[in-house]
Amino acid sequence: MTSTTIDQARGTPIGLRGPMSIGAVLSAAGSVGYIAMNFYDGSPRDAYSHPLGIVASFLGAAGALCLALALVRWRTSLPQWAVTGAAVGLIATSANAWYFCTGIVGLADHTSDALFMEILTSPWVFVMAAPKMILCLVTFAALAVSGWRDRSIPRLASIVLGVGAVLSLIPPHPPGLLMAALAFFVISRGEVAAKS
Repeated sequence: MTSTTIDQARGTPIGLRGPMSIGAVLSAAGSVGYIAMNFYDGSPRDAYSHPLGIVASFLGAAGALCLALALVRWRTSLPQWAVTGAAVGLIATSANAWYFCTGIVGLADHTSDALFMEILTSPWVFVMAAPKMILCLVTFAALAVSGWRDRSIPRLASIVLGVGAVLSLIPPHPPGLLMAALAFFVISRGEVAAKS
């Protein structure tokens, strides 16, 4: 087993600061881009096949996957089940975002506006996002509460992660992913208690 070099000023493992920050920035950029699609003048079908939506969803998928991989390597005083569960939730979020930049685009390109809205409001689309919603709700909330109690993550990160847990209940990935990205960026730059 290799030892991890700890940044004494911040308490974060030096090898994780970069991947966690990069994942957070990519996730935030993808989420903001996806949210910007709501202001598109055309129909929802046209908005989903717009290049902004495709690129934003790709960035969200890549960022969530990068965050998940950083969390898997993160050794902290937070409950390890919650850290691992959050990584799995972020992988589910990444899969959700990937579907929005591939599958939804395929549906939008080959359906009418009415059929597209019928498919998009189907309960099966909601069920597809259920693993992301459940995993992120439980694990982000557990990380927020335990991080607040033992002060192992900055207070701001605990608050934002708690908001992200609740927003993860919304089927599209951006609201919860944006809050989680902000929280993990603060964690990567703030003081974090780490195990050696």
